[in-house]
Amino acid sequence: MTGNLADLATEARRRESLTERIRGLLPIDEAVHLVAADSTEAGELVLMMDSSVWAARVRYRAEELGAQRLRVRVLPQTAQPAKPGTS
Repeated sequence: MTGNLADLATEARRRESLTERIRGLLPIDEAVHLVAADSTEAGELVLMMDSSVWAARVRYRAEELGAQRLRVRVLPQTAQPAKPGTS
């Protein structure tokens, strides 16, 4: 890999590693709803959750996660196409 592709691969590995570290710090019932984690240049931890219910619970865990600043986002649910023969 060269240039931008290598940079993208490195960034993807960094985010995946951070996501797994954060999952390990959360209770299992919250961890399974963590979609991804990232950090900003300003040191803010950003968590992406799969629903607003779980996002609300995780918002109170900044100290446990070692984050001075925590932002929690909810990824919009995408409609899943119906499987043939199930509608």
